[in-house]
Amino acid sequence: MKKLLLLFAVVVASTACLKAQDKPVTFSIGVEGLLPVGDFGNSYNFGIGGTVQGEYKPADDLGLTVNAGYLTFSGKTLRIIGKVPSFGLIPVLGGVKYYFSPKVYGHGQLGVAFGTDKGDGSLFAYSPGVGFILSDNIDAEVKYLGLSKNSNNLNSVGLRLAYNF
Repeated sequence: MKKLLLLFAVVVASTACLKAQDKPVTFSIGVEGLLPVGDFGNSYNFGIGGTVQGEYKPADDLGLTVNAGYLTFSGKTLRIIGKVPSFGLIPVLGGVKYYFSPKVYGHGQLGVAFGTDKGDGSLFAYSPGVGFILSDNIDAEVKYLGLSKNSNNLNSVGLRLAYNF
């Protein structure tokens, strides 16, 4: 719960700072679906969650983003050890969007993901992606989410479908 309150405080403070500059700031709320790949895919079926994102646009073709949310990965049932427990994360990422055209952008993010179970700790997170603006309020981003800690990598590919306001 302390992590959620800290996350909320960071998002509110960032939003207040961005709004104070009288520059275009947009917000989106998104649903994410993720498919674990590599070794991560051997133990987990899929991931799903939601994120909130703020974007400050200092130029027409450039956006600076702050993204936070909750993701959970469903564990597989393995022959030797049985059911693998689900794995929850609270990712907090900052990034840059470059608009190739008014409808297509590249998006790179770096940050940290906090495990939700006791003793999970935090992981380094990075997420490159390509997005498409489908309408005034809807966009879709195909992305890669990489998580690493102590030479262990948890990688997934996914889709973020967002409502912008």
